[in-house]
Amino acid sequence: APTTLINNPYMIAMDTKRDEVLVPNCVAQPRIAAYAADADGNAVPRRIIEGQKTNLNRTVHAIAYDEIHDEMVVQSNMGQAIVTYRGAANGDEAPIRIIQGPKTLLRDPVSLFIDPVHNEIFVFNMGTDDTMLVYDRLAQGDVAPKRVLKTPAAISGIGAVDPVTNLMFLNGRNDGIMVFDRLAEGTTPPLRTDRK
Repeated sequence: APTTLINNPYMIAMDTKRDEVLVPNCVAQPRIAAYAADADGNAVPRRIIEGQKTNLNRTVHAIAYDEIHDEMVVQSNMGQAIVTYRGAANGDEAPIRIIQGPKTLLRDPVSLFIDPVHNEIFVFNMGTDDTMLVYDRLAQGDVAPKRVLKTPAAISGIGAVDPVTNLMFLNGRNDGIMVFDRLAEGTTPPLRTDRK
């Protein structure tokens, strides 16, 4: 069987339920490949999500896995969308939810992360307005975000939430790691900045 070419993944994710590494392939061929966690060398993926029904395109750079609800979520820069699949999705399988449309405020979404405890998806708009948009995990269609955090020219696109302490950590372009309250919105400044 042929191996899967991996081109320019911005982010990868770990599927802890299946012990697989999820890798979006955003240039050569729109797909998500799932490799065994112990794969080595010229490994063949265990499964590949690709095809017309998937709604994947050549601008899927980031993926996150929700281990509580067994779902994977990707962003689509070209489609201005957030797309959710079953954790066990395989082949030409349609997504279970898509967030897309003018009310979403999605413009150039390039990365994302999930808080499965509070059922939220965090998405970075980059290049246009440097905002972080927060959606309900079950949101679908043309829906407005629950919260918008605007930090002009500050966010570089990587983040995480600690659902226990209710803190959100965002990688700043020039300012190290910015620590926010999980519910921060508007132009709320960070609680602190951890310098690099």
